[in-house]
Amino acid sequence: MFSKKKKIIILGHSGFIGSSLERLLEESNNWSIIGRSLRDVDLTQAEQADLLIPFLESTSTLVLAAAVKRQFGDTQETFQSNVEIVKNVSRLLEKYPVKRVIFMSSAAVYGEETENVRINELTRVNPTSYYGISKYTAECLLKKVCVNNISLVCLRPPLVYGPNDPGQTYGPSGFSAAAIENRSITLWGDGSELREFIFIDDLCRLIELIADNEVEGEINVVSGTSYCFADIIRVLKKKFPNLVVDTRSRSRAKADNAFDASKIKSMLPASF
Repeated sequence: MFSKKKKIIILGHSGFIGSSLERLLEESNNWSIIGRSLRDVDLTQAEQADLLIPFLESTSTLVLAAAVKRQFGDTQETFQSNVEIVKNVSRLLEKYPVKRVIFMSSAAVYGEETENVRINELTRVNPTSYYGISKYTAECLLKKVCVNNISLVCLRPPLVYGPNDPGQTYGPSGFSAAAIENRSITLWGDGSELREFIFIDDLCRLIELIADNEVEGEINVVSGTSYCFADIIRVLKKKFPNLVVDTRSRSRAKADNAFDASKIKSMLPASF
């Protein structure tokens, strides 16, 4: 007898995280996947968001990874668009609740320019970018909507990296792409500020684990080990010894971020 596949709805399924998650879930063959992105539905428009209604069922898991990425500009306009997306999805969830919502928030809620080397899930949020403010605003909206009958998980990953990252942001993905394409890397300051980075496959495996288990609350998707941008360059120079690095004066004061991974480690099976 064949077991019934569990339904999962991925909003933002053509993006870096969404598309990677969709591939992983297809390989596991345990899920009935519904993917929607901007080309299918503009979630900033309420009437467009209504197109999701047929898929919202009480046994479904909804992964909300749709957002205007900060590489398109950390502006009030992108903030407003991201809030509109979550507002419209929240309005639907009030009428058509699902079993679980997994929201792709960000470690940016703690503040990128905030010096803190002991961040955990109880650390006071202090977003210093429009992107971080929009993520925390979204968390609050979803908590209000999901409080009674929907399980809500807000994942707060640091910078996500890996193959097929179209953003090629400042960090592992962008630096690697520049090295492969024989372009120089711009390093701000000496690159010694501490940061966490999460590999895309590890993030997606965690999302599947959460979707299939009783988990709620905020989770920092971190390893508990920090690196700096200079570390990335040292690794790349082993493979690309002629890599050119252009150093520029730091535009902001140096701030180290490091995380306590106790919560996430307590959730993971030994085989993870």
